[in-house]
Amino acid sequence: MFSLPLNTLLNKLAVVAGVLFISAFLLFGLNWGISNSAATRADSRELAEALVGWSPSDPQTHYAAAVFAARDQNDEARKASLAGFETAVALAPRNYLIWTEYGRALERAGETDRATLAFDQASELAPNYSSVAWARGNFLVRQGRVDAGFIEIRRAIKGTPSYAAAAAQLAWVSSGLNAERAVQFAGNDPSLAAALALVLARAGDLDRAMELWRGVPGDLRKTDLKDMGLQLARLFFEGGRYRDALDVEAGSLGKASSVGSFRDPGFEEPIATKNTGLFDWKLGGGTNPSMNLFDTVKRSGKYSLFLRFAGAGDQQSLRQLSQAVAVEPGATYRFVYRYRAELTTSPDIRWSVAAIRSKEALADGPPLKADSEWTEESFTFVVPPETDGILITLRRDACTRTPCRTDGNLWLDDLELVREN
Repeated sequence: MFSLPLNTLLNKLAVVAGVLFISAFLLFGLNWGISNSAATRADSRELAEALVGWSPSDPQTHYAAAVFAARDQNDEARKASLAGFETAVALAPRNYLIWTEYGRALERAGETDRATLAFDQASELAPNYSSVAWARGNFLVRQGRVDAGFIEIRRAIKGTPSYAAAAAQLAWVSSGLNAERAVQFAGNDPSLAAALALVLARAGDLDRAMELWRGVPGDLRKTDLKDMGLQLARLFFEGGRYRDALDVEAGSLGKASSVGSFRDPGFEEPIATKNTGLFDWKLGGGTNPSMNLFDTVKRSGKYSLFLRFAGAGDQQSLRQLSQAVAVEPGATYRFVYRYRAELTTSPDIRWSVAAIRSKEALADGPPLKADSEWTEESFTFVVPPETDGILITLRRDACTRTPCRTDGNLWLDDLELVREN
């Protein structure tokens, strides 16, 4: 009778046992992996809860089910959500994200002491994660521990500056709309200070907004915080604070700032038709006259500005050239301009000056006259004591009779404002 050697039988049994073990392990891993992957993509509470039954030892399935349950505004769902988070943290006690959401769930349930412990645990597990510091800081603020909360919030902003805008609004509301207190919450964080400056400016406290902005390091004003600076400059401009607007905008753009001076007085840079700075040259709508930099007819520098009038008839067909200028209130200025004209026009073309905010006309220059050589002319005006911003415009007088037509060429170069007192 044939018999299998004992060692051979044991070897085969060991092989079979190994195959069964590996198959079971692979089946478990496949089951866990499918459940885990599906849980991260679940799009309904029902699916998430079904995955819990499929893989009850996977913390991700419990976490997903708890998140979906938290979205339903009823007691049963809130209890289910809290239970789901409790199971998830028990299965994954080192997962900071689950602890953070568990803290939020406990806060919603009114269990603030346990919520505090959950947020503390999340912070201990991920001390350098901005999202954790942000969640914990907001929780502390909601619990009335505002100073402690903003310590966490400032930590969050250092890692994720995009939190600054929301933090500034939170500081403003938490302070009871008290600027002094809100500034204390901002501490010395430059991103939060800049964002709070915007909040205060929108609330009308332009003085405190400017004080905050001037405390922001200059290198950040023109790099990371440039967009905030440009927004702030526009708020100052709209609030009639033109010198402050110039200061903030110039710092954000990395340009020199000088009150009582044109920006690009010699037309060395192209004039944009949109997205221009507050104090850049601006063109009205339309195409007549056409305007380009000219490098063969110029008074100095590389270029002059060349304007070609192609039979401009009615008033609406002629677009204007203008620039806002920050000036000293009550000062007297002389506007000096140089031009060369080959023009036939009726009515006249001239420079004019008006206060920006009140739109009060301050002065008109003499009509431009045809001259094949460069001509220099000037006129004076006094800035009203209540304004520090003027608008200087090249315009044509109103059409009151026929003919009303402008033809020919005009070159402009080397404009200048000279303060006389």
